[in-house]
Amino acid sequence: MKKNLKKFIICTALSTVFLSNSVYAYDKKDVSVNINNMLQPVKSNIINKDGYTLVAFRDLFEMLDAKVDWNDVKREITAKKDDKILIINIDTNKAKLNDKYIDMPISVEIIDGTTFVPLRFVCEAFGMKVNWDGEKQKISIDTNKGEYIYLDDLYTQDNAKVLSQEEAVKTAQSKSSNIRNLNDAIEYTKKVSFELSNQIVGQNYYDPTIEPILRNINNLNAQVQDKDINQKIIEDSIELSVISAAANIKTTKLNIAVLEKTIEVNEKNIQALELKYKYGMISENDLKQAKDNQKSNKLNLEALKNSLNTQQKSLNNLLDYDDNVNIDIKLNDDFSAIDKIDIDSYITRNKEGDISIQLLKKDLKRLEDIREHYSHTSSDEDKIKADNDIKAAQRKLADAKIDIENKIRSNYDNLLKMRDADKNLKLELNKAIDNYNTVAANYISGNATLNQVEQAELAILNVEKQIEQNKINYSIALYTFEKPYLSGGSFTSSQGA
Repeated sequence: MKKNLKKFIICTALSTVFLSNSVYAYDKKDVSVNINNMLQPVKSNIINKDGYTLVAFRDLFEMLDAKVDWNDVKREITAKKDDKILIINIDTNKAKLNDKYIDMPISVEIIDGTTFVPLRFVCEAFGMKVNWDGEKQKISIDTNKGEYIYLDDLYTQDNAKVLSQEEAVKTAQSKSSNIRNLNDAIEYTKKVSFELSNQIVGQNYYDPTIEPILRNINNLNAQVQDKDINQKIIEDSIELSVISAAANIKTTKLNIAVLEKTIEVNEKNIQALELKYKYGMISENDLKQAKDNQKSNKLNLEALKNSLNTQQKSLNNLLDYDDNVNIDIKLNDDFSAIDKIDIDSYITRNKEGDISIQLLKKDLKRLEDIREHYSHTSSDEDKIKADNDIKAAQRKLADAKIDIENKIRSNYDNLLKMRDADKNLKLELNKAIDNYNTVAANYISGNATLNQVEQAELAILNVEKQIEQNKINYSIALYTFEKPYLSGGSFTSSQGA
């Protein structure tokens, strides 16, 4: 009886303490925390204090992808995310956000050496939205982030100079020596043509010795007339170089982001495998294979980083930026653009207006003009050769029009496939997220390992990589679709354009 009375007194005293402080802990399985619809495998319990939800500070900042530091002297928690720095002093219950002091609505709580901080306060300080569903006991956090769950944080650089595709191309074109060289060449061509014209002033234009000079003058004048077309070719080539360089850099960054995450997950998995090997649960060969794969991944990562440095320097050189400037070019990747195209009318318009077709038409016209002005003294052999050149140019033009139409249709079909792939990959992403949430729920209930959760995260990241890579490929394909003469190899003209 005395023992029972003693137990009753102790329990009553403890209840009074907890009620007075209004603090109690939910079990992890009772309350779920979701960030961007992703169930979070919270490691410690969740605390309720006077109606406010508190979470262990390291758990919370890890979930929010914020860098966290603890100053034992000042007894301060410092968390950094994007351009925001949040400092929480656990003794004064004061906080500072980017040098601005703010009051916390509830004090922090220290239980068994673990510091718990108010979840809503922290999330809203970082510009996030928090919603509480009392019926489902569910906390939902919206971080207002980009398209992806993991890739945005791993793939982008905070210190990068961001340029639109149009801005980058305009910069590269303005810095190009090729355009300046073309202008110099045109001026030189004009000078040569003028000097040749002066040589034959007052002479008989039907003199056979004058005929080659006239042809040369006509060719030189044609090059001057083609100046705008040739400049457009150079400008388009520069634009394609910029787009291709940006696409290569983005692809390399994608591979680096996924490989770094893979290495991180595999490192933890190897630690688990070493423990299994110690207790005879796996063979030595299994452990060796995992370590060899990890070694290969690290070598590939180093090679990718070296390649990225080279690619970035090449792009910076193209844009005339210093090597230490990180350039991020936003490529045009609007999938709806292809839905606005009537392919038949598009082909009719571009089959005649494509630069390669224009140049071939000019070549044919020049040959016809030369043949028309042949003098009566020209040999039959020269005339037959001229007629054959005209027929060859006509066939070349006809074949080129067929080739252009085939390229346009092929590129159009590829763009449609990429548009459909984007839709399908986003469905795959939703499936990967659903699978992750299932694994995370199993982990919380003790039916899955943390490594399985991380593998599920990695699966999401891999699908995000496929979505982004498809967008990159689409950007290049869309550009060459609009300028088919740039796709499938180069073209030539009699003027060496």
